[in-house]
Amino acid sequence: MNTTVIDNNGQQADQDISFKEKLAYGLGDFATGFSGVTVGTFALYYYTDIVGVSATLLGAVLLFSRVFDAVINVVMGFIVDRTKSKHGKARAWILWSTIPFGLSLIMVFSAPENWSEFALLIFAAITLNIHWIIYTSSNIPYGTLAALMTQNSYQRSRLNTYRMLCYFASMLIIPYITLPMVDFFGGGERGWQLTMIIYAAILILTFFYTFFNTKERIKPINQFKYNAPSLGVSLKTLLANKYWVTMFFTMLVSFSILGLINGVGVYYAKYLLADSQLIGLINMAFALPLVMVLMCSAYILKIMSRLTFIIVGMATIILGSVIMAVAPHDTYVAIIGTILRGAGFAPIMGNAYSMLANTIDYGEWKFGIRNDGLVYSGGSFSAILGSGIASGGIGWVLGMAGYIATDVANQPESVLTTLQVLFIYSPLVLSAITILLLRFYTLEKIYPDIIKDLAQRTHNVY
Repeated sequence: MNTTVIDNNGQQADQDISFKEKLAYGLGDFATGFSGVTVGTFALYYYTDIVGVSATLLGAVLLFSRVFDAVINVVMGFIVDRTKSKHGKARAWILWSTIPFGLSLIMVFSAPENWSEFALLIFAAITLNIHWIIYTSSNIPYGTLAALMTQNSYQRSRLNTYRMLCYFASMLIIPYITLPMVDFFGGGERGWQLTMIIYAAILILTFFYTFFNTKERIKPINQFKYNAPSLGVSLKTLLANKYWVTMFFTMLVSFSILGLINGVGVYYAKYLLADSQLIGLINMAFALPLVMVLMCSAYILKIMSRLTFIIVGMATIILGSVIMAVAPHDTYVAIIGTILRGAGFAPIMGNAYSMLANTIDYGEWKFGIRNDGLVYSGGSFSAILGSGIASGGIGWVLGMAGYIATDVANQPESVLTTLQVLFIYSPLVLSAITILLLRFYTLEKIYPDIIKDLAQRTHNVY
């Protein structure tokens, strides 16, 4: 049995976590945002409208790199579960990966001048895949860290709230300042590269702060005798965990919404609202209400369950999308709809990973095996796969609609219609599917009893 509810000193690992440590943990996703938000929002735009690569071909590259990354997620989770170091098994990887993480971001936006389209595609494929591999080697341990800091469900939710607040702070800032910064540094490919150097420095410094100010507390019972199960046994146990499976598909679908909004936003602003600089305002309209709802989530959860909270959020996204569909070319209508969609996405963003962490405890209680890294990486696999299919599919769909990378000022009507479908109607449909999937997540009803039983097993061992 691999039950875990004690820290290094044999104390209960459910005590309150200090504000400083919560903030340090949350800032890790602020750092991650300087990679994920930047690449998710601007990589396709950079290579099509700045470098001049075909949207269809680049879409294939982006899709492959994200699917490849999703697979690497599972492998990385398996590695994290078997990592032993003086820094723990999650914090160690944060330390090791931080500097390469920043450097890989610079590489993605450093396309050489005067290369052929084929050579640029190869460059994009190589740099994006290197970037996502390093991203995964940092992000999977970072996400796993929350489950190793505490076993208290409320504390995990608070950690996840800090994480999401910080992530969406980066989502608020980055789209708003990126294009002006690129212009400030002279525009073109050089402007993008200098901007990424600054972003990489912020990423590195912030992740080091996370590393030095967090602590792993959860340790396995009989940790010196415990032999981790094989990959086959671990995967079999994972797939038998019905609540993990539910969260897998829920995150796959719901995070596709974010992938579409991030990936299509700059095109929507440029071609339907006639001003690419509006992407900053659109992202602000999405991120600000999201952050406000996240800040109020602790109070909201006192009057309704997490499931109800998320379902209300998905319904709000549907409402916002319907409003945008009424006048798709109107900036004010787009802002109103985006505000509603941002507020509606907050519940799933703020609770998905804590709900996923609870499936770790269920799996340990049900099957006697605790795989923190694999469970988290499997859930992250679905989130990345969903957002990756969405963002990579954008290039393909735009290419099939007739998008002209070499004549960005004149796009056919079919492209404008496709942008409406991707940006307005697809999130509406995906939100409805998410609501249906959440009907199968009933773990919250039995979770308190599970934790009590695990605590009793630990007491019996010691």
